[in-house]
Amino acid sequence: MKDIMKGIILIITFFTRIPIKYEFEFSEKYFKKGIIFFPIIGLFIGELMFLILKLSNYIDRNIVIFFTWIFYIWITGGIHLDGVADSFDGLFSNRKKERILEIMKDSRIGTFGVIGLLIVLGFEILMSYYSTYSVIIMPMVSRSVLIFISSITIYAGKKDGLGNIFIDNCNLKKSIISFLMVILVAVFLNIKLIFAVIGTYIFSFVILKYIEKRINGITGDIAGLIIESSQGIYLFLSYIILLGVN
Repeated sequence: MKDIMKGIILIITFFTRIPIKYEFEFSEKYFKKGIIFFPIIGLFIGELMFLILKLSNYIDRNIVIFFTWIFYIWITGGIHLDGVADSFDGLFSNRKKERILEIMKDSRIGTFGVIGLLIVLGFEILMSYYSTYSVIIMPMVSRSVLIFISSITIYAGKKDGLGNIFIDNCNLKKSIISFLMVILVAVFLNIKLIFAVIGTYIFSFVILKYIEKRINGITGDIAGLIIESSQGIYLFLSYIILLGVN
């Protein structure tokens, strides 16, 4: 039980800015145990975003949505959006695998990176305008999708950093458990959301296949792209399915 708690703490501290102090040393063993709780952390973030969005009952909706996403960027540290920029720079460079991976590691952002951020983040913000209700499980869905994607592919870069630790330690069991977590919460909110969740998995799988053709797997940056793109896809599908429910 202590190992699990340590794993949860590590996942929280590495993927959010929630101020939690811990006095034990980082251990890959603990980190592995915390992976399965990644979607739960996403649910927590989604609930906070939803509460902020509810302020639109009292404040102009456009202003509330703007600050809701500022909050999202803050609490996640922008780590996944950084992956979006790096992934677009690399994948759309029209280079071979080795060069694509080199470009992704470059800390500088290029034209395609800026375009990618505008498209992905802009689409998420737009869809949250029409799908306030669905934001509750949006980050949960995206993190569950990442576990699924990571369980059916391989790490494409050099074996270093948290990216490969996360990806290499996602398996079918964790994927199924995380999927069931999302389905359980979706049923509680609105059973129709199940179709949005399944649709997000399908579209994300298609995105994976495109990426695998380019670099034969995924990296930590691609993981960020998967999270952010799947959030936009989920919000769009939930908007279509729950048309009129806000």
